[in-house]
Amino acid sequence: MVFTWQPQPKLLEQEFPSQPIPLYDGSAELIDGENTIRGEALIQISWYPFPYITVEFVYYGKGLTDDIELNLDNTELKLIKINLAPRMKVMLPRKLSCGNGKRECFGYLKEPFIQGRTDNLSSVTFQIANFFLFNASNDEEFVYDEEGNETTIERESWLPTWFHGQFIFEYGGWHIVLGALYYSFDFQEILEAQGGYGIAHVCRIKRSDDKTFDLNEGYEIINAFIYYISFVRGIWIAPLNVLGFDAKGDQILEEWRTPTIKADSWQSLDYSWTWDDSTESVDAFPGFMKKWQDETWREVIQNSIQWYIESYKHTNGYNTSIILVHSALEKLAWTHLNSNNYISPDGFRKLTFDDKLRLLIKTLDISLVPLDENWEITKLAKAYNWLGIDSVSVIGQVRNLLIHPKINKTENKIKLTEVMMEQVFAVAHNYLLKCLLKLFDYPYKVDNF
Repeated sequence: MVFTWQPQPKLLEQEFPSQPIPLYDGSAELIDGENTIRGEALIQISWYPFPYITVEFVYYGKGLTDDIELNLDNTELKLIKINLAPRMKVMLPRKLSCGNGKRECFGYLKEPFIQGRTDNLSSVTFQIANFFLFNASNDEEFVYDEEGNETTIERESWLPTWFHGQFIFEYGGWHIVLGALYYSFDFQEILEAQGGYGIAHVCRIKRSDDKTFDLNEGYEIINAFIYYISFVRGIWIAPLNVLGFDAKGDQILEEWRTPTIKADSWQSLDYSWTWDDSTESVDAFPGFMKKWQDETWREVIQNSIQWYIESYKHTNGYNTSIILVHSALEKLAWTHLNSNNYISPDGFRKLTFDDKLRLLIKTLDISLVPLDENWEITKLAKAYNWLGIDSVSVIGQVRNLLIHPKINKTENKIKLTEVMMEQVFAVAHNYLLKCLLKLFDYPYKVDNF
């Protein structure tokens, strides 16, 4: 096993979950094209309603009647303590007069703020919140490459002490390390009990051949990886505080930005399909990346993961969740069946949803999920003689009852309870998970999920 010392990234540390993380605290100038106001700025990562970069600017005027009306469309901050830093574009829609001439302006970062250069990067790091709080690592001695050949893991240590756990992901010439940082048991308990955001992982991305790249290329793999680990976790994850390093290990880039993905507050690990064996999260990544980099598949995978995650929240009831999962399954069915020449467009149009899903799971070698005879939805299906009653047909039947007008007397008599819809959702969401895993070439059996 090889151990290598790598550039040491600056870590975003929290004493307790959801604690704001300051990025800058000091002298600044607020400029709107016509006015320049000297004061103090606090830039930090805040968490609610989702992680974003907040801005607070404090200055003193002569009195309460001489407030300056800022041009909010062209407001910038110059951070005096950072040499040669560009101005950062901000939006400060809230202003508070506190007496004694003190004014406080509140808002957020309008555009990404980049310090340093974005080319000739040897590696980039970022941190994430609310992934597993694990202390495991994938195989201690070896992994398999894209051709199935055994290859040695290069363990990495960037910090004074080694990571609490370390997962290695490899694909397409990229080497990705996800390292778990140590946090106390109390920290983890608060997350489980109260939710919120806890930063407990740092990620490093570089090319396997050590060639340099620019920030845009880096974001291509960052964005894909974030979608993947969000799918693994079952909630949205977002990258925070991107740093770039040159070949010598010196930091040459720091970027602050509000992530485009609105990360979720901590949810139970039951949302995660690998919660009981988190090392399995590595195994489906190469297959995911193959689909992600395929023009036919990328949008379909993005949509399917979006609907997979959002449907599981079912904050507005299971009816919305069923519709989302149904849409994902139908989109996966068309893309898989057509791209593998199982069916033509005309042939696909002629099939019912039931037949589309049956053909999808058959070609992916997925077993039918059995219906429980004691479920309310099973009893309802038998009472109204739904044809070919099984776990596939109830998904289509319930989805049609939800979105189509009830025209005949029989349909008007059918009352779907929340319990019935919960039962149908559980089956449909299970099919969606299994289909995605099979499409990502997951090497283990999926029938046990």
